[in-house]
Amino acid sequence: MPPPRKSRLWLIFVVAFAAQLVVWTAWIWYASLHPVAEVPLVTAPHR
Repeated sequence: MPPPRKSRLWLIFVVAFAAQLVVWTAWIWYASLHPVAEVPLVTAPHR
């Protein structure tokens, strides 16, 4: 009888974490190149 195969679940978690880290880094870098104009939370009252 062959020995039971080792779980590679930890490898899936490491790869998923690394991929998420890369995506977040790219997203923050891209967002820093395109700043958003400030938008007031309350509009000025109409006269």
